[in-house]
Amino acid sequence: MVFFKDLKTLLENIIEWETKLTDFYDVAEIALREKESKKILVFLRENHVNNLKIIRDINLEEYGKDEWVKYAPDYRVKDLIPIGKIKRDSSPKEIVKNILEYEEKIKAFYSSISERIVTREAKELFDSLIKLKNRQIFELKSFLEI
Repeated sequence: MVFFKDLKTLLENIIEWETKLTDFYDVAEIALREKESKKILVFLRENHVNNLKIIRDINLEEYGKDEWVKYAPDYRVKDLIPIGKIKRDSSPKEIVKNILEYEEKIKAFYSSISERIVTREAKELFDSLIKLKNRQIFELKSFLEI
């Protein structure tokens, strides 16, 4: 746990994590053997890239003055990305479960920041990021029900 982080640094961390997940998708797609697993991975990657673009396009200046967040959680990429959990023969459901775990960790991060933020504008930003993650989580869970 880091004592203080500014919003710009938090957003940079988020972009780094989400970019690393994109890299993970790229490597996993090449490594997977099952056709259905590759198909689901390609679909998930496309959705992820679209959401990453939304995050990259955030202009923090539109959300009021910068704010320092006390006790912001500090994740390392290795704590988030399911490296080593997805094998060459992983089923589509195994892949989705591991990606779902990642998305839920990021949502928890957004929630934690939203609870600590003071300014209304910045809180709205993280609340909208929570909604974006909720949509991703819903889509992932719908794959598990198939």
